[in-house]
Amino acid sequence: MGQTSKIAQGFFKRETKGMKTDPIAFDVEAGRISFFCEMIGEMNPIHHDADAARAAGFPGIVAPPTFAMVVDTETGRAAERAGKPSILTLIGCNLARLLHGEERYDYHGLIFAGDRLTVTTEIVDFEDKKGGALELAHLRAEIHHEQRGLVTVITRSLVHRLI
Repeated sequence: MGQTSKIAQGFFKRETKGMKTDPIAFDVEAGRISFFCEMIGEMNPIHHDADAARAAGFPGIVAPPTFAMVVDTETGRAAERAGKPSILTLIGCNLARLLHGEERYDYHGLIFAGDRLTVTTEIVDFEDKKGGALELAHLRAEIHHEQRGLVTVITRSLVHRLI
């Protein structure tokens, strides 16, 4: 008789589907933008120097588009410091089994040093793939600025490898 592989039970807390986090504030710092840009090799002066950014017509140092992921990640840490669960804790994410899933960014405006942003994340759905060998959590985070409104929407899928 051949062996059959046993599919592990999933880790995601599917009962959290439809839940939204409370808005969490994030203050964008110039040094944080500059450091992030150095790490990704982005050397355009508008990301490092306020005078260069203003000369290019911006109100201050401009965050690159992918800086939105920093905002999203840091607000999860801020939630935990405030005694609330991060989105990863809320959905039951097991980092030892986590694979990188899909990410999508929809941009509605720029992020600048000095901005105070708020992030709200919704747990959109869960699904199984590969006959139950993988489970996915689909999340949607909205980043807002008080005056400028919606800045970025991050849609992402987290994947647990179950076998």
